[in-house]
Amino acid sequence: MTKRKHLLILSSLAFLLVPIVQAQDEPKHETTQHREKEVTPLRVQVLFIEFEGEKKISNLPYTLLVNADEKGPRAALRMGLRVPIVTGTGGDNRQYTYLDVGTNLDGFATRNDDGRFSLQLNVERSTIYGPNSDQKGSAYEGARLSGETPVILSFRSQVNLVMRDGQTMQSTVATDPLTGRILKVEITVNVIK
Repeated sequence: MTKRKHLLILSSLAFLLVPIVQAQDEPKHETTQHREKEVTPLRVQVLFIEFEGEKKISNLPYTLLVNADEKGPRAALRMGLRVPIVTGTGGDNRQYTYLDVGTNLDGFATRNDDGRFSLQLNVERSTIYGPNSDQKGSAYEGARLSGETPVILSFRSQVNLVMRDGQTMQSTVATDPLTGRILKVEITVNVIK
C-alpha cells in the first residue's frame, strides 16, 4: 500500500512539473512587429538664409544630431543671447528683465519601411530690433521704433518632413513684416556612418 501511495504522489508531482519544464524549453518567438527598431544616428542641418530682395544677406547654419527611432527625449539645440530689457521706471529705479533671443531647435525622427526618415522639427528664431535698427524696406509704411523699447521679431515653424539620406529640402519661407526681408529655411538630413 505504501508503494502505491508513493507512486501516486510521484505521478501527481510529475504531472504538476511537466508544464513548468515545457515552458522553460520553448524558444521565444519574436515577430518583427515587436522587435525594437535599430537606432540610426542622423545629422540634421538647419540653414537660415535671409534675403533682401534678390541679395543674400545672411546664412546661418545649425547642426542637430538626432537618433532615429530612439526612445527618450527629443534632440534639442539652444543658441542665443539673454538681452536686458528695461521694465522699471527711469532714473535710479531702473529694473531689467532678461529675454532669450536666438535660435531653438527641437526634433526627432523615425525610419520608414522604405528607408526614408520622417523628421519632426520645431524651429524658433527671434531677432531684436533696437531704436536705431535699419528699417529700410519696411513692409509697414512709416513704421518707426520709438524710445528705448526694442521690438522682438519671432519666427516659429513646425515641420513634418519625409526625407532620404543626403536630401536637402526648403521647408519654410517667411517675410519679416518690419523690414520686408525674406527668410528661407533649408533642412538637410545625413545618416552618420
